[in-house]
Amino acid sequence: MRFRNDTRGIGVAKLFFTLVTSVGLGLAAGTAFLIVHGPFFGGPSLDPFPMMAALAVFIAGIVVLTWGSTRLFGVGTGV
Repeated sequence: MRFRNDTRGIGVAKLFFTLVTSVGLGLAAGTAFLIVHGPFFGGPSLDPFPMMAALAVFIAGIVVLTWGSTRLFGVGTGV
């Protein structure tokens, strides 16, 4: 079974890429809240090392979100 030709129901591939997209969205939203919580919502700012870790996870979340959503919606497959 090829991922691009999975036409039965929602399909295993669509389910997988939906899960990947959801994980990426959760990572990006969660770390974005941690980054902006201090300066914009009156909470304490993160220390430098946790701030850099949150930024790294935010960037990884954006990459995972973008990859999962492009595969989910078939961008660039030519179908």
